[in-house]
Amino acid sequence: MPTLSKSRFLSGLQCEKKMYFEVSRKDLKPQIDASQQALFDLGHSIGQLAQQAFPGGLDATTGMQGNWSLAIQRTKEWLQSGQTTIYEATFSQSGGFAALDILHHRDGERWAIEVKTSTEVKEYHLQDAAFQYHVMCAAGFTPDKFFLMHINNRYQKKGPIDPADYFHLEDITLNVKELQETIHQKKASFLQLLETNIEPIRAIGPHCNQPFACPFQHHCYAHLPENNVLELLNARGKSWELYQLGIWSLADVPADFALTHRQQLQVSGKPFLDLDRLKQFLEPIQAPLYFLDFETFFPAIPVLDGTRPFEQVPFQYSLHITDLDGNLLEHRSFLANPADFNDPDQPDPRMQLFTQLRQDLGSSGTIIAYNAGFEQSILKGLSAAFGEETFYFEGVRERFADLLVPFRSGWYYLPEMGSSASIKSVLPAIAPTFSYENLRIADGGQASFVFHALVTHTYTDDLETVHQDLLDYCHRDTQGMLLIYQHLKALTKR
Repeated sequence: MPTLSKSRFLSGLQCEKKMYFEVSRKDLKPQIDASQQALFDLGHSIGQLAQQAFPGGLDATTGMQGNWSLAIQRTKEWLQSGQTTIYEATFSQSGGFAALDILHHRDGERWAIEVKTSTEVKEYHLQDAAFQYHVMCAAGFTPDKFFLMHINNRYQKKGPIDPADYFHLEDITLNVKELQETIHQKKASFLQLLETNIEPIRAIGPHCNQPFACPFQHHCYAHLPENNVLELLNARGKSWELYQLGIWSLADVPADFALTHRQQLQVSGKPFLDLDRLKQFLEPIQAPLYFLDFETFFPAIPVLDGTRPFEQVPFQYSLHITDLDGNLLEHRSFLANPADFNDPDQPDPRMQLFTQLRQDLGSSGTIIAYNAGFEQSILKGLSAAFGEETFYFEGVRERFADLLVPFRSGWYYLPEMGSSASIKSVLPAIAPTFSYENLRIADGGQASFVFHALVTHTYTDDLETVHQDLLDYCHRDTQGMLLIYQHLKALTKR
């Protein structure tokens, strides 16, 4: 008889075919990539921290080596012996299986506690918890209360992390009880599906990305042609409308179908240039030019006093300084020392960055960024953190020009840009030979992960070269921005 875990149950709620593939077609599932592994590692770290809020517990999964029967037996024995707190309490009954993050007893009540890395309760959290409640009840260990333990987004680090303040415990008992009839019906339906072992019929649709992007899309979307309607930029439902009409290729979109200007360019597949708009965009830019790019990390568990969970913490910037034609005058950069994040005797690394950047940016000239709202938000946060927002940030904000604007607005388009106006799509279209391929750190996510690992002393690669690797990557970003500017400038001189 098949077994239904909470993860399989949630997959079934999203799409029965997804659940079937997870059980019967594991060969179709892509291998876990670095970003997914990072999420798993984060969940483990958050779970370990949550246990500190309920200390003294026993872990039912310790040394079990995949033997879940042992965890189930331990949980039963410990509950019968009056153990106050159990981590990874495990239950199985009537085809359902659940491992609860924390089972705790207080004032004669049995508390079931699920730990999440989010800062709020989401709908799928309630469905997840409701399934666990169902299994626990069936196993004869009904909780008196069910809590979701999520991150408190108002928490601000001051010294060592205090789990009691870092987490928020939200009572969702009524919510999970209200879902029990639905859980019972869905569970029976899913178990029957798995037992028949026949692939369900389910067309692709918006559910493929709600609440998560399905890892089997490469299989279910294989019938779609290249340049298909699901690649339409900022579709807002138009992609699925076209798909349901049987229009799968962008080339087949009817001329009278309502599209934005940028979407029309993508569908046409032809180059486009609005020279007047481009000139108007470039005209206000004043020398010297400062091409600015920040690298940040945003740890769920703050590593720096004065910061909150998931707060963007800048640790690096690159700055290409040029004349009005884009001729390089000099390059400046900053990279924080990871050790300073753990040394109270050193100045705040953000202040070190902020102080140097103020000097590097000077008092005049245009600051150019790609998707400038991000750089502006970082500067605003730094200004506010150090009490200088009113007399510094406002003046700096007025100096910004955003290189994203001409591409997002559709003033300049090349077919090679496809469905995206991001710099990683625009750069290859404008400068095909420009590449990140020879870099050991080749994207912002990797840079963020590496620096966080350096701060938390979990980096295991070559420490001798990683400093230069980070500098090289950030330098490449502003170099790419400069190439885009030079290209746009050249267009206006034709």
